[in-house]
Amino acid sequence: MIRTQISLDAKEYALARREAKALGLSIAEFVRRAIREQLPSNGGNGSGAPSGAWMRYAGFIESGNSRSSASVDEIVYGAKD
Repeated sequence: MIRTQISLDAKEYALARREAKALGLSIAEFVRRAIREQLPSNGGNGSGAPSGAWMRYAGFIESGNSRSSASVDEIVYGAKD
């Protein structure tokens, strides 16, 4: 890991610190994750799992149906004809 230094104004630092604490992260990890989200995708993230802009939306929508994963195509694309 390469160590670097950034400068934030007081408001930016306070907001980053508050958000990191709410997520249970250090400020350093919060900043690393924020940077990763903004970097262009290269088709992989080094973990073997695909990465891409669409992944930042994974888990944002709840259907209210605990068995929705069994009918994901119907939920995403609509009822089959």
